Amino acid sequence: MNTKSIFTLLIAFSCLAGCGGESNKNQTANEGGSDPVIPEICQRSVSNIQWDRLLTENRNKLSDYQLFSSQCNPTASPNERGIPYDLSVPLFTDYASKYRFLFLPDNSAATYHDNEAFEFPLGTVISKTFSMPANTNQRGFEHETLLETRLLIKRENGWVTLPYIWNESKTDAELGLIGGRVSTSLTHDSELTHFQYAIPGIQQCSRCHQIKPDGDADQAFLAPIGPKARYLNSDYDYGNGLENQLEYWSAQGLLTGLPDDKSTIAATPSFKPDTAIESIPPSQLTHYAKAWLDVNCAHCHRAEGGASNTAFQVDYNMPFDTHKIDHGVCGKPVSYGGSHLSWLITPGTADTSIIVQRMVAIPDGSGDQMPPLGRELVHREGLALIKTWINSMPAEACDGS
Repeated sequence: MNTKSIFTLLIAFSCLAGCGGESNKNQTANEGGSDPVIPEICQRSVSNIQWDRLLTENRNKLSDYQLFSSQCNPTASPNERGIPYDLSVPLFTDYASKYRFLFLPDNSAATYHDNEAFEFPLGTVISKTFSMPANTNQRGFEHETLLETRLLIKRENGWVTLPYIWNESKTDAELGLIGGRVSTSLTHDSELTHFQYAIPGIQQCSRCHQIKPDGDADQAFLAPIGPKARYLNSDYDYGNGLENQLEYWSAQGLLTGLPDDKSTIAATPSFKPDTAIESIPPSQLTHYAKAWLDVNCAHCHRAEGGASNTAFQVDYNMPFDTHKIDHGVCGKPVSYGGSHLSWLITPGTADTSIIVQRMVAIPDGSGDQMPPLGRELVHREGLALIKTWINSMPAEACDGS
């Protein structure tokens, strides 16, 4: 069954899935009772993506592009040539749920690349919706509040980023050129937190997606971060049980150049919020840490990134064993004093490592927080992973300590 057929079967349920359930934010109560009233706009179904608009226009409303069957639910039922995907190690964004979709124009396909993001054809759209659960123990559209939908669109002059902010009624999202903030709350590990969720503007999106070939800013261009072979070499349920994403894309004609020998394709370990750190074999800690640092940091902290001039380089393709100093082990920061700390990574002692200090920093105007964009909260699980990894390193005194 092809991609279009799979999701056509879901269209009949899209309005119910997008607007159903008593806890859905898209519903209001009847005056005479508690039965929910589904907004009329959410009951409509559209089927044709507006490809011409996507290629040439920055529309004010997300719904103008008609990427999804229901304009009230960008988490399910994509229209023609739309396919969901997931990453084995997702970028952390304040515990928000993320719904990723790839849309390819007719008669086109992505081209496989071993290490970098795939080469996508003109007209490609990558959609990522961020939705905040009331409690991280209970996810799913009906238990969450829509916050933003980010689009990456490949146009004639390259990729463009368009961030859309969902309105209060959750019936549409509007273009937020300069981003914004949304008051939200979250319960994680039985702890309730109220905070201002930050939505990036176009310039901030570009900052993270920028690639500088050979470090040359004059040749800089934008590129996707997540859709790389190592993060897609994992399973996803497309409706008939778990299937390898790369093989599925290839079988559907959405990806060309996939190696015949699948054992040659890199694969990161899966690291999700429910991954137990203590269950990770010591021999695999570096593998897990490298994957987390790659997706959360390496889009800037690599030779082609915005932080290429720092002493902290964590590109997944750079071997750790032969490039420890490049990864910050006994490395001095270039542009940050480190407060009372001296080394980016003090082997064997996470609590005296600057990268840990910067991971626990929260936005307060000091500039200590890392990553500098995309989070207001501390990623507890990621922090625990990196601290465990550093503490597992053989203790040694760094020069001059």
